[in-house]
Amino acid sequence: MVDLELNGLLEKIHTDALRVLEEVGVKCVSKEVRQIFEDTGLAAFDESSGHIHVLAPLIEQVLATAPKRDQYWIPEDSFGVGGTAPFLYDDQTGELVEPTLEHLARIATIVNDADVIQFMARGVLIKRQEVQVMDTIVRNCHKPIYVAAVTDEGIERALEIHETRGNITIQFSIINSPLNIIESMIDPFLSCVRKGIPIYVSTMPMAGLSGPYSMSGLITLTHAEALFGIALAQLVNPGITVVHAGLPSIANIQKSYAVDLGLASHNIANLLQEKVNKRLDIPSIQTACTTSQDRPNQLAEKEAVYGYGLMKKYSFHQMRHAFGFLKELIAFSIAKLERHVQLCRESGPEGAPDLEDVPYDPEGFEVIMRNGSNANYMRDDHTLKNTGKCFLY
Repeated sequence: MVDLELNGLLEKIHTDALRVLEEVGVKCVSKEVRQIFEDTGLAAFDESSGHIHVLAPLIEQVLATAPKRDQYWIPEDSFGVGGTAPFLYDDQTGELVEPTLEHLARIATIVNDADVIQFMARGVLIKRQEVQVMDTIVRNCHKPIYVAAVTDEGIERALEIHETRGNITIQFSIINSPLNIIESMIDPFLSCVRKGIPIYVSTMPMAGLSGPYSMSGLITLTHAEALFGIALAQLVNPGITVVHAGLPSIANIQKSYAVDLGLASHNIANLLQEKVNKRLDIPSIQTACTTSQDRPNQLAEKEAVYGYGLMKKYSFHQMRHAFGFLKELIAFSIAKLERHVQLCRESGPEGAPDLEDVPYDPEGFEVIMRNGSNANYMRDDHTLKNTGKCFLY
């Protein structure tokens, strides 16, 4: 890979992300969140737009209080099971079925026994059973875990696990891209933060749909949204462990703007986001090594091997979705999980290509400013102009 520090790409992305928070802001209905930021004297709410604007010195201040990467319990170069598929792919019939706790236990057991998997998230969605899901994972997997907790019961169980077992992080998505606070997630988010439970702040803009259709522009928006969540957590509880979970993704224009996780560009975008975070020395989890296929097949294996090789060649912190997930994260295949554990073990950096220079898009900030908190990127001239030039298939 070219020396990204020499061409200044990573610094430009971070600087542009700070500008996004200052000049564009984040649409925020929550009066409590607005008050938290405004009390610092380094943020202001614009009544006309409904956006809270956060000055760059405040972001630099909260990054200084955030625990650094070496204080996090998941080491560098860690692949994991992450994400939450609403269906399980039945590897015998090819049908999509509703996941059960027994399926989850099987996934957790495989993760626990696999040398190439360093952490475990749910993998599958089991509705209205937060505590039972946590208990099933903890019972069957002794590795670090990511869980969801939005109910009072779930948050209390997560706190108990944090205080006894440790190595637990709560997953939160508090921003709907682009730049919209999800009001319903604020109360549980703040509850976890005030209790001191480690959290991650996830955001997943889609280039061409809810984010700029250029590599640096997409990462800029992703980074800005994650920084906002990190800032909120640090302001409420300075020193709390927060993981940057910015997951830049790409809407495949050839597939009716569906998210395409099998693109080489998807892996590269998430690798670059990780490099931005590494410069800041903060814990970082992204998405890579997954597939565009709706069932396990040779193309799914080829896409994963590309991702494994790329990550091993250029190094990273944590990558999720790296094993059992299928197209658009709709379904999870246990057979794919088992097969891709083997593929990850066998795949080395020698097969990965050398990455070429990634250009900085000087229009990236402008298109973010133009769209603000509205998802108009599909019709934006910037997307139309870059179609066929960025994120090639």
